[in-house]
Amino acid sequence: MSETPKRILVDTNVWLDYFIPSRRGRSVAIEFLRDACTAQVDLLYAATSSKDLFYLISSEHKAWYRREHGSLSPYAAAAATSLAWDCLSVLSQLATPVPCDLSDIWMASRQRELHSDYEGDLIIAAAIRAQADLLVTNDVKLCSHAPVAAMSVEDAKNYLATL
Repeated sequence: MSETPKRILVDTNVWLDYFIPSRRGRSVAIEFLRDACTAQVDLLYAATSSKDLFYLISSEHKAWYRREHGSLSPYAAAAATSLAWDCLSVLSQLATPVPCDLSDIWMASRQRELHSDYEGDLIIAAAIRAQADLLVTNDVKLCSHAPVAAMSVEDAKNYLATL
């Protein structure tokens, strides 16, 4: 890659790092997304990621509340759900969804031999559909087997910093 990638598809796990404070990769995800926005890159996400993000963000905050307070109150459950909705709102401000249809499901099934994780295969299909210049992921296996240009968050952050 000799120039700034114009379209970067960001994997679900990077968005989780960005939105969930307790995740190890949070600071790198924040820095990467800040640098990508500064570079005026078109950030993308697989539409299928939004349902995963909603569920996992809400679940993580509910689990945190249970650990801290012993049980989950109806108010805390509603707050966790509201937070998940707020995160999806931020996601839609930062990035553009890549739609999914039957052809993406077919494409994901073709990736099975390379990478048997269906969610990751849908990410690959989204990157292909969007003609993304780069896929950014924390999934080492996906990064090494992706049939599209792929980098870890740390490498992508460092790459953007050199431009």
